[in-house]
Amino acid sequence: MKSLSNLPGLFADLQKKESVNGLLWNLVKAWITDPEVSQIQDQRKEMLAFYEDLKQLIEVVYAPEPKPEPDLVPELVNTSESYFLQLIEALKILVDPEMIFLFDLPNLSHADIAHRREVYVVLRHQELDAYHNTQGLFSFLAQGMQEIAIHAVNRNVLIRDMGKGNLFFQYHLRQLQLIYRKTGVSDLKEIPAERLQERMLQLRSSLEKNWERADQFWRQALKEQDDQHWEMSLFFLHQALELRLRALILVWEKRELKSHEIRVLLRECYQFIPELASVFPQNTEEEVQLLQNLEDAYCKARYRTEFPVEEKLSRTLSYRIAQIRGLCKKHYEYFFQPLQTSNS
Repeated sequence: MKSLSNLPGLFADLQKKESVNGLLWNLVKAWITDPEVSQIQDQRKEMLAFYEDLKQLIEVVYAPEPKPEPDLVPELVNTSESYFLQLIEALKILVDPEMIFLFDLPNLSHADIAHRREVYVVLRHQELDAYHNTQGLFSFLAQGMQEIAIHAVNRNVLIRDMGKGNLFFQYHLRQLQLIYRKTGVSDLKEIPAERLQERMLQLRSSLEKNWERADQFWRQALKEQDDQHWEMSLFFLHQALELRLRALILVWEKRELKSHEIRVLLRECYQFIPELASVFPQNTEEEVQLLQNLEDAYCKARYRTEFPVEEKLSRTLSYRIAQIRGLCKKHYEYFFQPLQTSNS
């Protein structure tokens, strides 16, 4: 059927719609009251039906031009930023995820960026090499953007860890933060919010106790510096940082990671405090050696006489660890300090 075009002026002006309806009604009234047809019932019904059809046609003629429909946001994507929409679409195409979660964390080290966007991409089972490749892809996609980080999570591992009481995933990966779920994929089992707060309150005291122990080593490290015992200051700095990071893993993941390797502990803690990566960035040979010196101190400062340490190295490492203590303090103030007991 042809579309309407080259309409007479009467039908091209929206302001004349009411006048046209009046003229149509006058014609119908004149026809109905015609003495020659007033007694023919079928003709009267036909005329009234024709009148209704003409009214609908007039509505179509005067209808405004339809505006183009805006692009629809996917049903489970709850963010309006165009970049994130493009990012989510890219992730769906590249890795075929089962679920994607998005949540905000306070940015603890950059005053110009209030929050970080943490994107957790839940994948089917992957071999270790494939997992590393996927995480490398995510690092590339987020390269140069301090306000966003993308993490890969194996679905089977996620379900197992949540079942074992992994508080981090129970706290963060909840349906409220779900922005994409593949068709046919079931929801994760959540614990009630009241139970979650109860568990966090229980673990808060454990965190405080372990961090106080770590601070005993921190204070001893500063005393060794005052006494210019630079070698032993590194040993106590190492212990202060190790115990602080291990306590963070224990409280969030219910996992005792007994490792003396600071680089391993830092890597495990990036998901809790992403800004830790900026304290020991490991992006130059000097940075790699700086962290290596701290790790060497655990054994060499105690058991070897030939482990010369200069004041500059001790001061630099104590400054870096002071930064981490500050980040941990802000992390505690955000997640644990506001918790209230049931009697409060």
